[in-house]
Amino acid sequence: MRDPAFRRSLRSSFADRMLLWLGDWFERFLRLLEGLPSTRSIGLGLVALLVVFVLARFVLAARAQATDVQRLAQRRAGASGDDPWAAAESLVAEGRFEDAAHALYRGVIAALARDERLRLHPSRTSGDYARELRRRSSSSLAPFRAFTRRFDVVVYGNDHADARSLAELAELSAPFRSRARAAA
Repeated sequence: MRDPAFRRSLRSSFADRMLLWLGDWFERFLRLLEGLPSTRSIGLGLVALLVVFVLARFVLAARAQATDVQRLAQRRAGASGDDPWAAAESLVAEGRFEDAAHALYRGVIAALARDERLRLHPSRTSGDYARELRRRSSSSLAPFRAFTRRFDVVVYGNDHADARSLAELAELSAPFRSRARAAA
């Protein structure tokens, strides 16, 4: 056992065996190809198959992207129409409760922007709007905070958007909706 032939590390002996095994398989593969009339036709067939797979991948990706664009357009059309209240009702009828909650939120924010002359910006949060209403000592602050507390729980919290939670949100948004209808 003390002979130099037995003093090889396990790693080198394993690597040597793997290389020998791969070399043996490569040699068998070359012997298999020797008996074929043309390896060129096999190579061309493999390249053609690869091209077909790449084209199929592009077609499937284009279809998926078109479907995503169509869904986004439907979502925007259903959720961002002229009247967010009507959009919310139609989204509830379709069973798209979370989108309906967002439509109600847009309606409340639009009513506040019109009545309280708040400046709307996509980066502003409900907390930003509440601070602005608090600075102005607005009477809309309490109903707005009640609505946004429930909205945050339904959309971002543990509660799930369903018909019951949307009914609660619709009830909490009623003061803003009546103002919006009176202004229209």
